Amino acid sequence: MGRVGLVLGAGGTVGQAYHAGVLSALEHDLGWDPRTADVIVGTSAGALSACLLRLGMAASDLGPWVTDEPLSHDCALLHGWLRRVRSGLPPAGPDRWRGRWRLPPPGMLAEILRRPWALRPSVVASAMMPLGDIDLTERADALAELIPGSWPEGLQVCATRRNDGARVVFSAHEGPPARLPDAVAASCAIPGYFTAVAIDGAEYLDGGVFSPSNADVLAHDPPDLVVAISPMSAASGLTASLDGPLRWVVHRKLKRELAKLADAGTSVVRIEPGESTLSAMGANLMDVERCESVLREAFLETGAYTALEDIAERLALVTSPLSPRGRAA
Repeated sequence: MGRVGLVLGAGGTVGQAYHAGVLSALEHDLGWDPRTADVIVGTSAGALSACLLRLGMAASDLGPWVTDEPLSHDCALLHGWLRRVRSGLPPAGPDRWRGRWRLPPPGMLAEILRRPWALRPSVVASAMMPLGDIDLTERADALAELIPGSWPEGLQVCATRRNDGARVVFSAHEGPPARLPDAVAASCAIPGYFTAVAIDGAEYLDGGVFSPSNADVLAHDPPDLVVAISPMSAASGLTASLDGPLRWVVHRKLKRELAKLADAGTSVVRIEPGESTLSAMGANLMDVERCESVLREAFLETGAYTALEDIAERLALVTSPLSPRGRAA
């Protein structure tokens, strides 16, 4: 069997519900256990989903987790922490970004003066945003008590270094030394919402600031198949929703990143929200009230999408002959 890569993009609490719906559909329809992916790249919400998969949480438990329903016996160890990590998070409204904006950090300011074209506007804006007031340290420390000290193999967590806007990939074999919970917290540190996370003397922000998916980190060692799940884009590209322009930008960026892999011979499957899921998502990616409907619509849309002939052919590498889709073939 060839090597399989799984890319889980940013998207807040609603994005976690989207990941859960998509991954559950892949498991149900194809008989593929996402935990068996050779490498998983996680960004922001996707970093948390990726971490849970690598810690042994089944795709079928991700849905109950995001909708606050009972989990399987296999998740007993993580149950208390999983409830805590989602509790006490206020809505992410525009009021949270009306505080005192700051100058870019010295390293970024120097880069702006030296090569103004090289830095992405989103990176500069995020470094200038008001300080977030939700500290992820306690949640990270609680998770650290439950898991082994070593990193799981085949897990790459992406964050953005605040000082210069560089992407940093944390894993068992690259990036600054970091505990897995701290790297996940850094990847999830939405600017202006969460406080920046300090690792090895540097501050880190949400990995989605650099790229909502970071699929191109796989380009140095391309797998045979990459399944990229992107909650923040749209399957049709441009939509009429309030966040339509942002979703179009994310869609285009993801296509460019995946094109690098396709050029290297990798088979690529891009999974993005369609109309029914976008309607369920709304514009506030931290709205927990929408998770149940997002989970349901993502599951249904993914089932229909992966049944398309050309998509099914690309997914043949992970389709079990014992699955409903495999038996139908």
